[in-house]
Amino acid sequence: MIAGALAAGLVWSLLWMIYIYIIVVKFPHEMLHDYPEDIRQASRLPEQTPAQKKAAKLFSSVGGLVLFGVLILFSVLYFRGGEVPFTKVLLYIFIAAMTWNVADLLIMDWLIICLITPKWVVIEGTEGCKGYKDYMYHLRGFLIGCVYMVIIAVIFAAVSWGILHFFIW
Repeated sequence: MIAGALAAGLVWSLLWMIYIYIIVVKFPHEMLHDYPEDIRQASRLPEQTPAQKKAAKLFSSVGGLVLFGVLILFSVLYFRGGEVPFTKVLLYIFIAAMTWNVADLLIMDWLIICLITPKWVVIEGTEGCKGYKDYMYHLRGFLIGCVYMVIIAVIFAAVSWGILHFFIW
């Protein structure tokens, strides 16, 4: 089960990375709150138009539904063969979710943002800000993410287990 959860977590991580890349590139206002303070202060992003706000909300909503739908789908497909206790589904989803949290820290935050800092992650007007190299900022985000991953695991394990229990087993 651990290998299956890790595999699901790696695929889920890749989907998250694509989702975040699109948001950072196309809808940078949506991610500005996740950047360190000096970057938020130095940002010179132009004001969003109503159409841009609407497109960002639509993309975020649809993307979120797809991401969490995939997480549920992975667990339902994995456990469809026979009844298992809720705790097994919870552990599976927790491992998958934590795989994303670790991948986000190591790949997205420390490797891409802090070490490489490609042009696409740099918000207009923030070139040279020290926040791009703030490893501790991202470590704190990871630790906060651990709490969120527990909450996500409980909620989506309950949904997955409910689907399995009432519709598949």
